[in-house]
Amino acid sequence: MSSRSDTLLMGNNLLSFEASIPGSVRDDILDCLLYAEQSADKKHDRSVQWKLWIEQFQRVIYQKGGRLTGSINPDQVVIEHIRELRYVPYMIAGSATSRELQAVLERSISTLLDSSHAKTFFNSWFSSGRSESFQVIPCVVGQGGVNILVCGLQMTTRAFKPGRVPWEVLGGDLTIRSNGGSFLLTEDSYQPYREGIKAYLNRRARQAILEL
Repeated sequence: MSSRSDTLLMGNNLLSFEASIPGSVRDDILDCLLYAEQSADKKHDRSVQWKLWIEQFQRVIYQKGGRLTGSINPDQVVIEHIRELRYVPYMIAGSATSRELQAVLERSISTLLDSSHAKTFFNSWFSSGRSESFQVIPCVVGQGGVNILVCGLQMTTRAFKPGRVPWEVLGGDLTIRSNGGSFLLTEDSYQPYREGIKAYLNRRARQAILEL
């Protein structure tokens, strides 16, 4: 696999594309993922039903031509200091289904944790009960198509308590939950759904403009 990849932050989705993936295929993947996100949003509130939401997100990818090739076992990592974030990519990526996807997932999670979106969340480290979710989605060339690894991450702060003296650092932790799967999407498998998804997204875009 080429070490070169292009990274895109789209809402709460951090996508990375291997450089050799054609532009038309990238467009198909972006449309499919946006459709999956909007479909999951209609069924579940990700802020309170994150597990159901990320499972529905993946289910739609499968229903629209993505062949399931593996899964990321649901897991969680608990950290007590921001400096421990540097270990998170290796903890989570270990459950990826191939060495190639594991390597690109490590890089993608590292990029996410360094992004302005994530830093805004971490800057409120002392706000107990805050929750945010992201999807890290590396895409690499596979057999006849593109391997898409969906790694959903939910980050929640918990139970920050005052120290024994006013100047003591507050105590608490950050829980990072992961859930996901890998899919092979080909131009042929996506073809029956391409135009319908484009039409749906165009309608939603026009509706959003009219509501401004």
